Amino acid sequence: MKAKARRRVLAEAVNGRGSVPVNELAAELGCSEMTVRRDLDLLERDGVVRRVHGSALAASLRADEKPYVVRAFEGAEAKERIGIAVAALIGDGETVALDAGTTAAEVGRALRGRPVTVMPLGIRTLVDLAYDDHVRLIAPGGDVRTGELVVTGDLAEVAFERLRFDTFVLGVCGIDEVNGVTTHVPADARVKRAAVASCGRTIAVADRSKLGEVAFAHVCPLSAVDRLVTDAPPSATAQLEALGLTVERV
Repeated sequence: MKAKARRRVLAEAVNGRGSVPVNELAAELGCSEMTVRRDLDLLERDGVVRRVHGSALAASLRADEKPYVVRAFEGAEAKERIGIAVAALIGDGETVALDAGTTAAEVGRALRGRPVTVMPLGIRTLVDLAYDDHVRLIAPGGDVRTGELVVTGDLAEVAFERLRFDTFVLGVCGIDEVNGVTTHVPADARVKRAAVASCGRTIAVADRSKLGEVAFAHVCPLSAVDRLVTDAPPSATAQLEALGLTVERV
């Protein structure tokens, strides 16, 4: 098993079960305890798990928003499929505003090597695309929120006042038929609204865990979204589709 996949399994096991001895993790993965300890050290550094003598504990998480590095391990395969599907909807030569977040980051990865113009709101994606000779990259202004590494604030909004994009890839913390799209931080919601207003179309991306959830800050109604790309089953999207939202499942 490759290191990245192994760490994903470790993170899911520890955060799913709360506390797991190192020797159990090694037995389940078929690797040495030393390898598990090294992986756990890296996961602890990123805030995904906590180490104690002989065991790993689930990270202590806020109820409202999990840290980016924790979310990156959750539903990773589904997010990758969503990213590939959204990239297929974007034509060569398009201008794209790309939201921050783990699912939007997968869209950025799927756009590598494409002749498109991209302005990512996530610093991780900005760095990821920085050395791509095919992508024309625009760096947004704004304050950088620690941990999440997303640009936010008035300066981030200014870019959307001055520019017009073909597509906005909108990451969501919650989406439902009553409240539309919501996110955790009000300042982020303002930037997202500015992006929606400056783009020809808005494609929302959400893994199944976001369906039916409502976060603190309202972003936009469902009517502002042109398409939702998700791994959620038909039963979870039926009410959204009844209201006219186009849903693409992966």
